[in-house]
Formats: sequence, structure tokens, C-alpha cells
Amino acid sequence: MRITEGQAAARVHAALGREPQDALESAVVLEAWGGLVPRVAMPLARGTAGTAARRARATATAAPVKRPREVTPSDPRELLGLVAALLATTAWVAPLAVEFGTAVTEGAWKLALPVSFALQWLVRRRWLTDADGLGRLRAERGLLTAAGAVSALVPLGVLLAPERSLAAALLVTWVGSLVVVVRGWGVQYALGLVLAVAAVHAGLPVRADVLAVVLLTQAAVVAALLTTPRSSSPPTPWGRSLPAGAVGGATALLVVLDPSVGWASASAFPVVALVPSLLGSIWANRHLDRVWTVLLDVLASTRLREHARSRAAEVFGGIVAGAFARLLLLTTASSLVLGAVLHADGADPAAVTALLLGLGCFGVVGFLAGVLESYSRLGSAGAVVGVALAAEVLAGAGVLGDAVLPLAAAAVAATATAVPAVVRLVRQPARTLATML
Repeated sequence: MRITEGQAAARVHAALGREPQDALESAVVLEAWGGLVPRVAMPLARGTAGTAARRARATATAAPVKRPREVTPSDPRELLGLVAALLATTAWVAPLAVEFGTAVTEGAWKLALPVSFALQWLVRRRWLTDADGLGRLRAERGLLTAAGAVSALVPLGVLLAPERSLAAALLVTWVGSLVVVVRGWGVQYALGLVLAVAAVHAGLPVRADVLAVVLLTQAAVVAALLTTPRSSSPPTPWGRSLPAGAVGGATALLVVLDPSVGWASASAFPVVALVPSLLGSIWANRHLDRVWTVLLDVLASTRLREHARSRAAEVFGGIVAGAFARLLLLTTASSLVLGAVLHADGADPAAVTALLLGLGCFGVVGFLAGVLESYSRLGSAGAVVGVALAAEVLAGAGVLGDAVLPLAAAAVAATATAVPAVVRLVRQPARTLATML
């Protein structure tokens, strides 16, 4: 295929929706979407990058706005903030079950969990894909106005009808915490939630504590957005964002549909048991961030020659395998520690073991679906979650045997479904990276 430098520049700009950052980025796009071989793509890429740089210098009229410090989805500060949000809401479980009954409390948790997962995955995919994420979100004035108006009703609902507003309070806390920690305020937010948990144990009525956490989260979200400059960069299209949200919500249904998970027992350990899988998933995702450093270095060092594909595929596969190993390692280790603590606290050993194993398997399914979704393999991610749900339902009905845990069956089925899709992903590293740019 023969194209001019101008045609190549237009193709790169159309694919990215912006100017390329450097020649390597242009070359990856020309290979993946332009159908060019490396020896043709690289010279054209150098020309397109130079053209973009000259255009940027010619059109620059003001100094760029300094962006606020933001974090990646796998930053330790986000880990701290998200875990704190989960543990803060955990402190509500037993008091709410006593005050409103187990049916009301369990219903609120089962409703809030899949909806919050769906919204978190949608928000991540639609806006929070890079350092401009919060700026893109702040630019959505109409959407933020509508969301703010609805969110403002939640504190009023907690005051007047807390038993009917519990799901909304959980939703505001879990989804709002994502925005706060991406802003880089995970540590401060976590400290505030620690105080809220301490207040419950000190005798503060649970209604007042729920209200305080909701107001804290809302105020932190507003501050995070107001202190972030608006960005003119376009968000991810709804056609890709909505399916991502659907995959996230369906993943959470695995926990909701498992009859062995009781969310409103007198003990809070069913909720605390989510922490090991959360820790493992965030460490695994942090390792996946190496794709943007190690893999790109490999592609650059081999100058995108033909033998680069096999080397890049080998490195890419090692990163993905390493992330999966870290997920299993940290989830297992933290489950053992948490299991020992819960046993010492008087929880039934068999119930704790089954619950930790099941929620660890839930983390496996979520990780596999998340990897495929993050690399724009939405169909494969949906298939993984769909097969996992089917396996869970069959196991719960006893079709696979009485000794098979539903979430364990879901994890095995999801892994078997995901392996071919991940292998295809790894074999095309340049195309995979281009779909994420």
C-alpha cells in the first residue's frame, strides 16, 4: 500500500481523534489501522509526527494549563481510598440489620452492588481513561447538573426514610469514591472514612453515620471536579462505554446471585471478605500498567521490524501472566490472613473458608473481564461474564454436583473462555495498543 505523508497524517489523526504524541504512536496506528508493514510505517510516522509538532507550535496561543495531580486506576492511593469506602460501609451492616431487618438491608446491598459496578466501569471507560479524565468529566455540564440534582436528594432520603434510601447511599459512596481517589485524594478521603467507622463503634447512631459519609463523599466529589480544569478532549463514545458498564454490572451479579453470600448477617464478615479480591485485582492492574513502559520500549528498541512482533508478544504475554499470578498470590495471602482473624473472632470456619474461596473466584472473573474490556475486546469480555453466570446458575441448581461452589464453577468457566481471547490479544501487541490510544 502506498500513501503520501499527508494521507498518513490524516489517517493517524482520524484514528486517534487528536495529534500523535510521537513517531512511535503514529507507527503503531499506521500498522494496526492503516495496514502498513513496519518498514513503510516508520518513515511515514516520523513525517506525521513532525507535521503534528509544527502544527501545534503554529496554533499555540497560550501556555498549557497545568493539570492537577491525578492517579492511575491501580495507584496505591486509590487502593487505600476504595478499601476504606468498602470498610466504612461494612460498619453499617450489623446496625442496619438490627434496626431495619435483614431483608431491607440485604436488598439494598444486592441492588447497590451491581449498579455501582456498572457505573464505575462506565465512568472509567467514558471519561477516566487518562490524565485528562476528570477534565473531560467536568466538561459534561448537563450531565453533572442532572447527577448533582439527583444526588442531592440522597441526604434528604437518609433523614426521612433511611430504610428506603440505603441503596442510594451505598451507590453515592462507592461511585463517588472513584472520582475522589482518581483526583489524588485517596489518603485524605480514607482518613475521613476511618473517623466515620470509629464513630459507629463509639455509639453514633448508624443513620447519622450514613448521612455523614454521604455528605463527605458528595463534598469531596464536588471539590475534586471544581479544582480540575475542563478538558476539550473527547470522551470515549457511548457505544463503547455503555457495554463496558453492562459488563461491570453483570460481573457483580455473580456475587448477588450466589446464595452462600449473606449481606445482612449479624456479622459484617461477608462484606469484609471482598477485600482480598479487591487487593489482588488492584495489584494485578498495577502490573498491567507495565504495558505502557516495557512493551513500548520493546517496540521502540526493535524499530518495529518484522521480528518485533514475536518479541513484543512474548513480553506482552509475560505481563498479562504476571498480573494474573499477582492476583492469585495476593488474594490467597490476604484471604488466609483475614480467615485467621475471622476464625479468632468466632466466625464459623467452614462458612468463612467457603465465602473467601468464592469471592476470590469472583475476583478472577472480574479481572479477566476487565483485561478484555480494557483492551476493547467487549464481545469477549461479555462472553466471559455470560459463561460465568451460566456456570454459577447451573452449580447453584445442583446440576454440576452438590460439592461444587457456584463462584468456583464460574471462575473455571470464565478462565476457560478467556484464555483463547487473551491469547489472540497477546499475539497482536501493536494492534492491541492501537485500540487503546
